[in-house]
Amino acid sequence: MKSHLALTPVLILAALLYPYSKATAQSCSTTVGPDNGGTFGTMAYAGSSFNWSNASNAQFSDASYATAGTFLGILSTAYSNYITVQNLGFSIPASATICQIMVNVQRSYSGLALGAGVQDKSVRLLQNGALYGNDLASGTAWPASDGTVTYGNALLASTWGGSWQPADVNSPNFGVAISTELFTALAGVAMQGKINQITVTIIYDPNSVLAITLGKFSAAPSPDGDGHLLTWTADATAGGNFIIQRSGDSRNWQDIATVPVTVASSGHDQPGSGSMTSYTYTDHTPLVGANFYRLHMVSANGRSTYSTINEVSMENQTTIRCWPNPCVRTINVSSPHPVTRITLKDLQGRTLYMRQAAAPANDWQIPTEELPPGLYLIQVGSETLRVLKALH
Repeated sequence: MKSHLALTPVLILAALLYPYSKATAQSCSTTVGPDNGGTFGTMAYAGSSFNWSNASNAQFSDASYATAGTFLGILSTAYSNYITVQNLGFSIPASATICQIMVNVQRSYSGLALGAGVQDKSVRLLQNGALYGNDLASGTAWPASDGTVTYGNALLASTWGGSWQPADVNSPNFGVAISTELFTALAGVAMQGKINQITVTIIYDPNSVLAITLGKFSAAPSPDGDGHLLTWTADATAGGNFIIQRSGDSRNWQDIATVPVTVASSGHDQPGSGSMTSYTYTDHTPLVGANFYRLHMVSANGRSTYSTINEVSMENQTTIRCWPNPCVRTINVSSPHPVTRITLKDLQGRTLYMRQAAAPANDWQIPTEELPPGLYLIQVGSETLRVLKALH
C-alpha cells in the first residue's frame, strides 16, 4: 500500500507533462521527394556570357543533358545564366513547419581539363519566381563523369536562410536556379557544364506551425549615432516574444532584450496572410568592433526559430563587396578597382589563402568549405573586410 501511494504523484506528473512535450517538441519526421520539376527554363545572371541549352533535359537521370559552355581564352573565366526548375508539385500541409529543403544535382563537365575546369557560380532557391535566400554555391570542381551533390543538407536557418512557409514550396513558382562557372589557366579551351537531373526533397514537421512569420530584418548604425538600430517586420496569429541576441564572434550569443509580439487582428488562421507589423530596437551599448544580431522568435505555442544573422561594423561600409556573408562553401569578392592579389587571413593574422593573378581582376572567389566556422579577414589592396564562415 505504501509503495502504491508513493508512485501516485509520479504517475500524475507524467500524465501532465506528456501532452505538453508532445505538443511543443519539433519533429522533422516527414519527407517528400525527391521530386523533379515540370517547368524548365533560364534566367539572366548579370555579367554572364553564355546560356543553357536543352534545359528540360535536367528533368530525368537518363544521360540526356542540359548544357552550358563556351570557348575560353588563356587565364580566363566565364559564367552562365541560370538554369531554372519550377513546378515541383509539392503539397505540404498548411499547418506544417518546413525544416529542410534539399536540392540534388547530378552534374559533370566536358572539355580538356588541363588547367581548366567547371564549378558552381551560384546556387539559389526561387520564392515566387524570384531569387531568394542564401547562395550555396560550392568551389568544388564538377567531375568528368556524373556525380550528385546535395545542397541544403541541414536546417534552413544554417543553409538557405529566409522565411519559408508551406505555401511557398507548394507554389508552381517555387524552384531552383543554378549558374555554372568555367575557368582555364594554361591554354584556350572549349569547356561545358552538364546537368543530367535536378531534384528537390522537402523535410517538414507536420504537427504545428510557428505562429510568427518574419518579414525583413536589418541592423545598421543608428542615424543619430547612438548605437545600432534593429528593424524588422512580422505577422503573428498568437502571442510570443522576439528575443534579441547579440554576439561578438557569431558563435557565443547573449540575450540583450525581449520585445513582445503584436498579434494581427485580421482574423486569419495561418501566419503570413495578414498585414505585417513593424518593430524597432536600439542597442545603445554595442560591443567594440563587430556586432552580430539575430532574433530568437518564440511563439505562444512553444515553437521557436531563429532569424538570419546581421552584422554591424565599419567593414560593412567599405567599397569592396563580398557575398554571401555569412558564407558556407565559397565567398565572392568584388572590387571597383582591378587588383592582382587577394588574401584570406584568420584573426591572428595568419594567411590561410592567397591568390595571385597574372592580370588585374575585379571579381574573385575564395573557397571556404574547409574552414571551421568563425570570423576571417579578406585583404584586397589596402582594404580589409570581415567575413563570417557559418556552419554547414
